Amino acid sequence: MKRFLWLGVVVFLFLICTGCGDTFRPVIIPNPPKFPDPRATHTVVTISDNGDLPGSAMVVNVTGDSDVSEADCQEGSACLGIAPVHAVQQTATQVLVVNQSMTGKIGDSLSKVAFSGTTISNATTISLPPDSAPNFVAIAPSDTTAYVTLPNFNAVAVVNTVSNSQTSTIPVGNNPVALAVTPDKNKLYVANKGGNSISNFNTIDQSPRNPGGPIALSSAPLWLVTRSDSQRVFVLETNGRLATLDTTATAGPDILTESSFSIPGASYLVYDGHLNRLYIPSTDISDAMTPARLAVVDVSGVQPATPVIVKVTAVSQASRSAQDPCASTGTGTLTAVSAAALPDGSRAYLGSYYRDGAGNICPQVTAINTSSNTIKTSAAVPGFPDAAIGGQFSVPVCGTTRFRFTMAAAGDSSRIYLASCDGGNVNFIDTANDTYFQNLPAPASGRQPINGTQPPPQNPVFIIAGP
Repeated sequence: MKRFLWLGVVVFLFLICTGCGDTFRPVIIPNPPKFPDPRATHTVVTISDNGDLPGSAMVVNVTGDSDVSEADCQEGSACLGIAPVHAVQQTATQVLVVNQSMTGKIGDSLSKVAFSGTTISNATTISLPPDSAPNFVAIAPSDTTAYVTLPNFNAVAVVNTVSNSQTSTIPVGNNPVALAVTPDKNKLYVANKGGNSISNFNTIDQSPRNPGGPIALSSAPLWLVTRSDSQRVFVLETNGRLATLDTTATAGPDILTESSFSIPGASYLVYDGHLNRLYIPSTDISDAMTPARLAVVDVSGVQPATPVIVKVTAVSQASRSAQDPCASTGTGTLTAVSAAALPDGSRAYLGSYYRDGAGNICPQVTAINTSSNTIKTSAAVPGFPDAAIGGQFSVPVCGTTRFRFTMAAAGDSSRIYLASCDGGNVNFIDTANDTYFQNLPAPASGRQPINGTQPPPQNPVFIIAGP
């Protein structure tokens, strides 16, 4: 009997102890804050065109505000291909650059630029089909695979960046111009500008997500981005409408919905994963007073919300320095060309410019508070001659390049950068007070100077946050 009594006491004490633990001991589940991607904190990388000679890459150190490394054949270092047009960071130590040249010693190619820290260590050329005119690159399903649009072939090349070779080709619609891969790396989307459609595939086996063929749109697609949860793809169309693809079905199909609103004059968009927003620069020529604007679209819901339109005016000439050629001429019609968002979510930025009566291009960068979608301030960026209309530094590519101006944000939110093809430089905005404070010229050009003693700088055509 005593034995059963003692057993009962032990069981009773055990129940008390376990009960106390469940009832009174609090359990805290840590929820650490999400920090910016450390790969994009230290540098930005600018890609520059050099006419019919190999292009270049320049690495700008965020904390030192300096040019810390270059890939430029003219200097005998790492060598890019001819006519670079687009770039993407594949890994923490590697950037891929698409080169669109159809002539020359290198030809259509993908340059694989390797980094040691923030310094470019080497560049490898991966050949693409001749005369394919590659114009866009994306990465997935792993850090060893790249997708490259081949507009002249109506196809996307699949490239293994370990073996440095093209492994297959995916047929798509007419004239592909942009790509997007969902963050889960399971789905690939292709904007077919000539076919007014979107091609979509599962990356694991390259199978179509819509067996009936590409998804038809009401007008040609210009740009597309994916939402951070991989459940939506947003497509900007030529008519200014925003198309949304519901991508939640595991293998497809994707469901298309086109917006009832339109954003006239838009050509590309930026996704802000911190706030789940789209920033869309546009120029509405029907508004003679304030044609330059930034559309802010909340995309956190099932469908995009009605855009908030932030209208921007040109900075006063009095705010420009005496050395600025735009300081002594009248302002012109402001054109919105680029946008960027700080990783900390506090501000978005719009890049815009006007041409003055003397043939100068006069840029500015406008800071917009994301909490109220109102303008904080606009900073004048020193102007320069229009490089596409002739003169000492005539550069025809600046009049035809897809990205005449591009913007990027430092990963620590301390800087905004505006790269200018015409100016041959990268301009720095200090986000502590949202003012312009300096620029860096692109690497020296291999082209012969025109009416001058020094060759002109190369011409930036794309900028991204770097390693």
